[in-house]
Amino acid sequence: MSPKILIIGAGASGIAAATRLYESGFRNLIILEAENRLGGRIHTVPYGENVLDYGAQWVHSSVDNVVYDMAAKYDLVEVEKHREDELCIKSNGEEVPIEVSNRVMDVLEHSIDDEENVKQYKKSLGDYYTESFQKALRDGQFADIDYETCYQLFQFFLKYHHTYNAVDSVFEMSAAGLLEFTDHQDEYLINWRRQGFKTILDLMMKRLPQQNAAPIPIEDYVFFNKRVVNISYSSDVKQPVRVTCRDGSCYIVDHVIVTVSLGVLKEINQTLFTPSLPQMKQNAIEGLYIGVVDKMVLQFDKPFWPEGWRGFAMLWNEQDLNDLRKSDKSWVEGVASFFVPEYQPNLLVGWVHGKDARTMENLPESKVVEALLFVLRKFLVRFDIPQPKSFTHSTWYSNENFRGSYSSRSMKSDALNAKANDLAQPLVNSQHLPVVQFAGEATHPEYFSTVQGAVESGWREADRLIEVYKDKPRTVSKL
Repeated sequence: MSPKILIIGAGASGIAAATRLYESGFRNLIILEAENRLGGRIHTVPYGENVLDYGAQWVHSSVDNVVYDMAAKYDLVEVEKHREDELCIKSNGEEVPIEVSNRVMDVLEHSIDDEENVKQYKKSLGDYYTESFQKALRDGQFADIDYETCYQLFQFFLKYHHTYNAVDSVFEMSAAGLLEFTDHQDEYLINWRRQGFKTILDLMMKRLPQQNAAPIPIEDYVFFNKRVVNISYSSDVKQPVRVTCRDGSCYIVDHVIVTVSLGVLKEINQTLFTPSLPQMKQNAIEGLYIGVVDKMVLQFDKPFWPEGWRGFAMLWNEQDLNDLRKSDKSWVEGVASFFVPEYQPNLLVGWVHGKDARTMENLPESKVVEALLFVLRKFLVRFDIPQPKSFTHSTWYSNENFRGSYSSRSMKSDALNAKANDLAQPLVNSQHLPVVQFAGEATHPEYFSTVQGAVESGWREADRLIEVYKDKPRTVSKL
């Protein structure tokens, strides 16, 4: 009989592990999912004229990317037009010339290109960018631009990176740790046309007609609304693993693959594992960083903006920002920009990060819409902005099954020498066979924060078990 394998989480890494095992002949599988759906931080729903991705939206890079490779094989993705020419508008409605904003952004963006210098840098990414900005000012690179505009563009640049990296502040983020991520410096906005990111799940489960393959019946193995509260394991080869859920159900298995988010591990790892995790793994959980970024989606009956307009970045004048901070709308300071998604001509989407995202998640939707309309009408003075037809937003932090969006490297990561490889190391029995394994984007040493990292980590852990059993008769623990 096949070994009994339980996978916690039916997100990208859990589905990757399950489909890999299934294709290798393993059928004694159980997948426990705390939500009522597949996908985890991939969450695609019908909305507007197409679909909406509450979580993962773009494929980042076409190089060494398993997600891109799977999708491109069937022509499912396309490279978006670049957003480098983003329109920057001040809070008094003044538009900054594109050539001015591009020049400042390019200088700041390329300041990180000196990898040897960054690798030796001991302070935060925020400090690194601040010093780069000050050097550019001293060198006269922005001599023809007034200081206020330069400073506002610099503040937007920092806020953009808060959002892109899903961190409370780039002054928490490790500059040197940024280099742990493998960035191929190519296309980073590759969309799924009209399909949404859930298509990667369909590809792994072989559900698309063009794949000409028998679908993998993953739902036959999934139990939804199953929040795991304890994993009891032992080094004794005769002792199976016991997995207990909040609803009291219990599963006795040979192997467990844990794919929950780093945010969940941070919150409950002390009670989730019996015995407690080894210190090395606790250190990784404590030291690796996970933050939050949320999407806020306004749907209008029709665009109030002209054709070809793609959105704008917000530059706050000092007095306007001071006034905002004293108001009940202070959280909108965490919104860097708004954009019109591809294939969704009536939507305007804002992203909010960090503590302001956590605040937004707990507000009534009417208050969120009121604040967003306030800033839109303040910045977009040349447009007549109507009430939206509908509104929705993500809740990646307040949802106890995620507690964050994706991982990165902080100054604390450096201080504790926390590594993804430490988080990825399996717990083994006395015969050095894996008993409890770990997958998910945060366990990938190069592609953390991405779906490709999640998928590869799921395959990694499935392959670990496939290797264990390849030359052995498959046995199962007695229940």
